[in-house]
Amino acid sequence: MSKPLSSKVIVLSLDAMTFEDFFQARDLPGYSWFWEHGALARHIRSVYPSLTYPCHAAMACGCWPEESGVFNNELFLPETRQRPWIFFHDQIRRPTIFHAAHAAGLRAGCILWPCMGNAPVDYLIPEIWDGDPNSGFFEPMCRAGSAPFIRKIWPEVGSIPQGFQQPMLDEFVFACLRHVIRLGNPPLVYAHVCQIDNAKHYSGLDSTQAWAAVKRTGILLNGLLRELDALGILEETTIALCSDHGQVPVDCASYPNVLLREKGFLMPGPNGVHWRAQSHSACCSAQVYVADSSDVPAVHAMLNDERIRERLGIAAVYDRLQAKERFHLEGPFSFVLEGAPGVLFCDEWEGAALMRPLADAGLPYRANHGHDPRRGQTPFFALKGPGVRPDAVIEQANLIDEPVTIARLLGLSMPWAQGEALIDLLTIPE
Repeated sequence: MSKPLSSKVIVLSLDAMTFEDFFQARDLPGYSWFWEHGALARHIRSVYPSLTYPCHAAMACGCWPEESGVFNNELFLPETRQRPWIFFHDQIRRPTIFHAAHAAGLRAGCILWPCMGNAPVDYLIPEIWDGDPNSGFFEPMCRAGSAPFIRKIWPEVGSIPQGFQQPMLDEFVFACLRHVIRLGNPPLVYAHVCQIDNAKHYSGLDSTQAWAAVKRTGILLNGLLRELDALGILEETTIALCSDHGQVPVDCASYPNVLLREKGFLMPGPNGVHWRAQSHSACCSAQVYVADSSDVPAVHAMLNDERIRERLGIAAVYDRLQAKERFHLEGPFSFVLEGAPGVLFCDEWEGAALMRPLADAGLPYRANHGHDPRRGQTPFFALKGPGVRPDAVIEQANLIDEPVTIARLLGLSMPWAQGEALIDLLTIPE
């Protein structure tokens, strides 16, 4: 372990906020604090697919999907239509920064950070639900989180959320964050807010709704800064502001499973589905599973056919080796499909259309993600407080570098991580 550079770190993930958003918001309350002598990594390379759960797993364990084992938001259960979300920390194959903190005897808090159910965290309010995301989540949170703490604060925070609707959900996150700080003040706290992501999904990247979400998030952030100042702990607290991915515009739905059904690789029946090959959506990309390796050449040839790629809106087909070498992506799938601009992959296999407008498909999206992170706008990573080099700027870094940098601030060790501490942003003693 290294000597700590800071005694307290708060990490806030602003889902889908990009450097361009952060720059545009530089004079707004909340954000302006970071621009005044903070440190900044302007452009962060996200993981592939650039989905929220693979990203936040990487932001917690410091590893690419090839090592974290989290390469989609959902599990692939091919014989059913069930796609359960990856809610629990033991579904990440590598330890996380919370394991490092626990091993060092440091208390931690975690609020709605994906993939953290049942994590070794003292003040844990996990992102989790039963069935419908807009159903009540008090009981699931208690089962997978710090039940005594959740029950204690629920009379004050429980009336704020209305399912996962925004902006109430983010207001709930910040209310919980204030309680964690007041009641426990742990040295490490992670929190995840997502109204910017929500607004971009349903209103578009440059919409007035997206900008309003940026401004509302800044107001919540400013309230947190004022709270820390009133408690007399702002000057001793290092705060990291980060994001997981960007988004790209979408306007049409693609159905690879319709093609696989037509070609005899997928055969739905009354008692489930018999399949030889099946596609699992990662939104703007997709992962194609082949049950028998002897079918891999035929599926590969079919997906690489120029006419098929045009009909499905496929920009690229990556085999297992290419996915690993180019994106550090590995899983039990045989191929990865990268969508052409505007394409959103879907899992349905009914009907005859291989592609149709999103409006005709009943999908309300204007933008989405899961795409090659080299496309579109990028996330950012900003720091301010003890242990941070004022006004330091680096142009690029990787998403997996972020938890290792936070660990270095607290003097924690993450020997399993593939990322590296961004020491150019820190005040490392000679």
